Amino acid sequence: MSDDVQARRARAEEALRGTSASLVLLDLGGHTATGFVISSEGHVVTSLHAVASARAITAVLPDGLRSPVVRVAAVDERRDLAVLCLSVPELVPALPLGPATLPSEGEALHIIQAHADRPPESRVLEVRAVQVLGEWLTLLELSRTLPEDASGSPVLDARGQVVGLATAALANGRALGLVIPVRYIAPLLKVPGPPQPLSALDAPRQRATRVRQVPQHPVGLLEGCATPAVESVASLLGQAINVGAPAYNRGDVEGCYRLYAHTAEQLIDERDDCPGVQRALRDGLLRCEGLKHVEDRAWALRDTFDGLMDVIGRWRQARPAPLTPAHKRPPPKTYLN
Repeated sequence: MSDDVQARRARAEEALRGTSASLVLLDLGGHTATGFVISSEGHVVTSLHAVASARAITAVLPDGLRSPVVRVAAVDERRDLAVLCLSVPELVPALPLGPATLPSEGEALHIIQAHADRPPESRVLEVRAVQVLGEWLTLLELSRTLPEDASGSPVLDARGQVVGLATAALANGRALGLVIPVRYIAPLLKVPGPPQPLSALDAPRQRATRVRQVPQHPVGLLEGCATPAVESVASLLGQAINVGAPAYNRGDVEGCYRLYAHTAEQLIDERDDCPGVQRALRDGLLRCEGLKHVEDRAWALRDTFDGLMDVIGRWRQARPAPLTPAHKRPPPKTYLN
């Protein structure tokens, strides 16, 4: 065995020993996840998606003691993080979080996973890429995938510092192993207000299973509208979606909703020549009034816009094609290859 391999194994064993005392296995009644204690008050951080559908959570401590988890300290939906409250905080030491500096591509990291029937397991994986998804999230993609029950595991660098939380993810049908950096974990300990019941974990699950309610309008909705007016409506709706959707994906849900609402109000004010369009947009804004979360309101207006774009598309197909004068030849084709 080479000195390099021996050194890596020694570092992995040291990381495992130093971390195991702070690991918590989360038994969710059918599946498990890993969490780790990050404060002397017994705050346990884990992956939100792993606990979002839980009706009961039991924390299995390193000594085998089982303790129910009944309180949630904080939730960060955009970064897939949840902080739970242990009922017996004094029994598990906190694992200090490392600096906010990100590991580099190619750097080896240790993922420490808790198990129900055997000692904790250490995996050594390299950073494949540093992914910047926008101002709201920068994460690390690992060189290999992770099992789902590894979600919530602490991730350590070669110096034994906690650099993030591991999560098993799926993107575009491809399984990924990701790390959410510690820079997003520490602020969750400062979230104001008292702890919430486990039902605080239900909102992400409910919104993840959102059912689209796109209106199905008859083509008659556009009766009496001149062609330039319809095309102007389609252009403005398309512009709003092209700007609002990327804003939503960056995490600016409020900005997306404000843009959609402003566009709807603008068309209602300007398009007296398209009463059907005005009526559909008023219905969309009325639907928003009954929704509590800004994310739901943004989707309600997106449904409204998509319903109008759909009927405009069918309206275009139903109209006769313009006649081309016989004496006028079409312009020559331009080929790109």
